[in-house]
Amino acid sequence: KLDPDVVKRLRRIMYLSQRMTRLVSDLLRFSRLVRITSIMEKVDPAIVVADIRRMMEPVLQEKNATITIRQPMHPLVCDKIGLEETLRNLITNAIRYNDKEKKTVEVGMLESATSPRGPESNVFYVKDNGIGIDPQYHQTIFRIFKRLPDSGKYDESGTGMGLTFVKKIIERNNGSIWVTSEPGQGSTFYFTFGR
Repeated sequence: KLDPDVVKRLRRIMYLSQRMTRLVSDLLRFSRLVRITSIMEKVDPAIVVADIRRMMEPVLQEKNATITIRQPMHPLVCDKIGLEETLRNLITNAIRYNDKEKKTVEVGMLESATSPRGPESNVFYVKDNGIGIDPQYHQTIFRIFKRLPDSGKYDESGTGMGLTFVKKIIERNNGSIWVTSEPGQGSTFYFTFGR
């Protein structure tokens, strides 16, 4: 029979072991991203978002969350798997890092927008009503293993690699990603994908 202190320590060891397993898995996945060849095909982004919504239905119900498409999104030739991975990650984060009773995620495509590197066309966006991000972290969040100071209370299992994956996928497809956000005001992630 183990005393409560030993049980507590064993649980902590189990948690850290599981976290290390996720970390190693994420690192392997990240290294594969560099080597994968993109398969270009005609993609309807609205269908991609609808598929993600269907796949996430149990989570959406559990978290009282909705995903809507506000802007028309026209078909484009791109890396479909990369686009799915990018949108799924951004949508999942929008729901995960949200303290509102009713969580909303809006996905769309703008004909044009201004990014940090200048005017862009055919810009996707994923907008949420979540916790928001202090502007001082707008670049930091895309670095490997970087997490926001309060992110642990929303997701203890995260490794700080999700947005690094997204940025790598987007850059591999000749795009860019940026965010506009303020604490408590939600976030909007913008990205271009393929040229």
